Amino acid sequence: MYRKFEDHKAASAYIYENENEISLISYTTRVVTIKKGKKRMVECTGTYSATTRKHIGWFVKEFLPDLTYYDVKAIAFKGFVAI
Repeated sequence: MYRKFEDHKAASAYIYENENEISLISYTTRVVTIKKGKKRMVECTGTYSATTRKHIGWFVKEFLPDLTYYDVKAIAFKGFVAI
């Protein structure tokens, strides 16, 4: 299921959620994915543009409130990481 951010309806970012994962889609790129399960696995495919970095911040605030944008940036390009 795709949906927009509640507070950012006009943004070119979407949240994709299914029974296995929650992902941030910025424009048409999957940027951050959280795998659901006993162990929280997070992947960041890159930080891309300044706008996408804003989208990552919104996603982190909503779905990874114990982390910051910089925590997610640190795992960029490393595949899925347990955090």
